[in-house]
Amino acid sequence: MAESRVLEQLEALIAELDVRQPQVLVEAMVVTLTESQTNTLGVELQKLGVQGDVQYQLSSLFGLGSPNPSLGLPPESSGSGFGGVVLDPGNFSAVVRALTTVNDGRSFAMPKVLVDNNQVASLDSVLQTPYASTNASNTVATTSFGGTLDAGTQIQVTPQIASGGQLVLDYSISLSSFTGVPSDPALPPPRQQNKLKSVATVPDGFTVVVGGLEVATDSKGRSSVPILGEIPLLGALFGSQTKSETKTRFFVFLRCNVMRASGFEDLKYASQRDAADARVDDGLPKLKPRIMR
Repeated sequence: MAESRVLEQLEALIAELDVRQPQVLVEAMVVTLTESQTNTLGVELQKLGVQGDVQYQLSSLFGLGSPNPSLGLPPESSGSGFGGVVLDPGNFSAVVRALTTVNDGRSFAMPKVLVDNNQVASLDSVLQTPYASTNASNTVATTSFGGTLDAGTQIQVTPQIASGGQLVLDYSISLSSFTGVPSDPALPPPRQQNKLKSVATVPDGFTVVVGGLEVATDSKGRSSVPILGEIPLLGALFGSQTKSETKTRFFVFLRCNVMRASGFEDLKYASQRDAADARVDDGLPKLKPRIMR
């Protein structure tokens, strides 16, 4: 109870404060591009000989399947890639195998979340790997659950609606993956992590491109006969070699749209569009025309 003048002021103040604050629809698209190439080249040689009463055999084997010269039969075709066999029964055999493998991959993840103004939105897609913990004493050793280690994509976005249809985005993106097996069962596996954090101002509905992170891995392996395998050019006949190249690139696209409609019409439209793409029934009755006679 108060004077009419005070009540009018309170009514105007309540009408100004009691309004729905706009929300922000945060959409993220995580793109992972993978390119890998592996080249394998190997040569195997076998030689049978007789020197007087002595029989000898010389071999340069690397698991490629060179036929035994004493059997006199070429091996059946197996494996992938190019293969060549030379066989002189009872005397000499040689096999050459070459293979090039190229893989190109692409993966998408497109999470969405609705968040209030100036609140934190989290979009996480992680893989948890458990590891054990060993407690040893003088008489007994016990193994128990040591914990988990997470790897994957973690995104945090805090949108702030500014004047003039602008959005201030405070975002943090973490991309991690397991890079191998643990050196000990009681230790978690090794993990590589790339993290980006920034603050940017963009117009409502525009997209921020984050990423271009590239992880390149090159590896070379060679098995050869000592001394002979070190001879230039000719050494390729006494060895097997493998070369691998892998490149992984990450891109993250962030788009924020302000939901300003007082009756949530814009949010309803966005939800209906996604439901239609997922073929989800909205539950509304279906009206069909009927012929009136």
